[in-house]
Amino acid sequence: MLFNSYEFLFLFFPIVFVIYHFGLKRTWKIPFLLLASYYFYGHWNYKFLPLLLFSTCVDYFVGIEIEKTKNKKKQKRFLLISLVMNLGVLAFFKYSNFAIENLNLLLNHIGIQALEQIPNIVLPVGISFYTFQSLSYTIDLYRNHSKAYRKFTPFAAYVALFPQLIAGPIIRHNELVEQLEVSAKKRINVKNLNKGLFFFIIGLSKKVLIADTIARAIDPVIGMMSIINTLEAWMCALGYTLQLYFDFSGYSDMAIGLGLLLGVRFPQNFNSPYKSYSITDFWRRWHITLSSWLRDYLYISLGGNRKGPKRTYLNLFLTMLLGGLWHGAAWTYIIWGAFHGGLLAIERYFKWDNVSTNKIKQRLRIGLTFLVVVVGWVIFRSETMELMTSWLEKMFIPEGSFTYKHFVARNRDRYAAACSVGFWIVFNRPNSNEIVDHGELSISKAVGLAFLLIMTLLFLAKESAFLYFQF
Repeated sequence: MLFNSYEFLFLFFPIVFVIYHFGLKRTWKIPFLLLASYYFYGHWNYKFLPLLLFSTCVDYFVGIEIEKTKNKKKQKRFLLISLVMNLGVLAFFKYSNFAIENLNLLLNHIGIQALEQIPNIVLPVGISFYTFQSLSYTIDLYRNHSKAYRKFTPFAAYVALFPQLIAGPIIRHNELVEQLEVSAKKRINVKNLNKGLFFFIIGLSKKVLIADTIARAIDPVIGMMSIINTLEAWMCALGYTLQLYFDFSGYSDMAIGLGLLLGVRFPQNFNSPYKSYSITDFWRRWHITLSSWLRDYLYISLGGNRKGPKRTYLNLFLTMLLGGLWHGAAWTYIIWGAFHGGLLAIERYFKWDNVSTNKIKQRLRIGLTFLVVVVGWVIFRSETMELMTSWLEKMFIPEGSFTYKHFVARNRDRYAAACSVGFWIVFNRPNSNEIVDHGELSISKAVGLAFLLIMTLLFLAKESAFLYFQF
């Protein structure tokens, strides 16, 4: 079930909203949200519900045991159970065939019979996100940064809460569990209702009107990369750069909106990332909850910046390399992670992460950072190494006439309109959080939102999955 589906918009969420706020006693609200979340997840594939429940139960009981014992060795053993279980399940579903495939290349090279791949592996949707959420809880307990939850239902609802279950934001337990318990005791908040509707409508319009419009234009052209020209290669690269942002930030806005409608506030996940003046600044603004998770639970665990400059550069590189691998089992994701990790290390070495007081220099830096990010997204979007190399060659080695004949005329015109609006928004307008946090919802804004919603629903002819569902 997708946020941008008629089933969710006009059936599932309205029913959940009404029952949660008006049809239940306080003690039943969180159990109801949990059941609704399990239904939402099971609607995609009910066979993976036991996996989600198993992960939740293991970390719940491990958390209690870590707090119970004061023996550090025993605590480490329990933490190891959580790490092995969560990362083991993630590795099996996401990376087993990738590992076998690459091992076979090595075995064939030395003349040893290849291994058979594991058939019919389906990646459980959202597993990368709920695994990281659940892991943050047990790691925090081991570090004595929090206390264990004795009530199972609020903890299970934190792991499975449907607005953010599939593609984030990746929320820490101390940001959500208490909010859920407080929300269950309070009546509906009109201010949260207004803000929630604003976030949801803005997010839905980002997805439907901009991201999907661009996708329909560029996806067929990317599929014929071998015959397109340099202009079309750049059109695809810039188009995907906008598509990914409006698709994922649109999902995050919708998730934040749904959370507010249920009485909880999720953390900001995007902060105008294409206005960044460096790659370091970009990672403070893009997918903020993942960046902070990698910083707190991977970069710091590797030693952070506590072991000298050389180790700091290595830790930055390894963190982003593993962050790239987290996105998927493909060499292009690994190269993309290494690309950003190397840039972060270089910026740290030359101390380039500073804001220039000269406006012209600052704009040049923003433009240069944006172009570097575009190149990175080409690597990220490429399913194969062949597509990646072909695409980059087309972009940087001029080829063919400067025409766009491979774009279907109807899609091309809509692509131009969507990109024009998209670039205007990302470089000249405040983001969703800035608008909501610095102004009341006036009548004119309400009318504008209503019009935007009508336009979005008119274009909602065919639902399309969010890009980050594949991760």
